[in-house]
Amino acid sequence: MRQNKEIRFRKISLQLLLDTLTHIWDSGADYVDIIGIQGEDQDVINIVVKEEYMSEEETDVYDEEEEDDDAPLSDEDINNLI
Repeated sequence: MRQNKEIRFRKISLQLLLDTLTHIWDSGADYVDIIGIQGEDQDVINIVVKEEYMSEEETDVYDEEEEDDDAPLSDEDINNLI
């Protein structure tokens, strides 16, 4: 019989999580690893994208009307968002 191995993270900002995951998806990632740290008031999750998780197809991050001078988020930027 399998034991319940549930991991629950509390009070994660949906807006930051969705924005971060959308950016990662738009950058070509097919998978992510999620690492969680339980805090007293709020839990923290880190999202890790390994190179092997990236799609082989090139994807467009920006619409034609958007400017390309915005720097893409680094792994450290993504981890600081969550």
